[in-house]
Amino acid sequence: MGRTHQRGDYLVDEATRQTVPPEPGWVGRVQQVLGGPPLRYALVTPTGYAWRARPEHVRTATAEERADYDAAAERRRRGLRELGRRLAGSRRA
Repeated sequence: MGRTHQRGDYLVDEATRQTVPPEPGWVGRVQQVLGGPPLRYALVTPTGYAWRARPEHVRTATAEERADYDAAAERRRRGLRELGRRLAGSRRA
């Protein structure tokens, strides 16, 4: 088996890839390495969805996949901040 990935690493879970309709594998960041046996990675999407992946199904994300992940995570954070501002403003009325 290859190297063990660490918390914060960006991985693509090829087990989530679909051929019909075509969908790429999910990109996730390692939140936790779950010791085995069998070893598993707890991954999380930019939207906060978490799942477990097997080491033989993952690969390191490309620079483009990491950038897409970071951009999606930032959009989510901006949306949550804006929602918080709107909710705080509605309490003043």
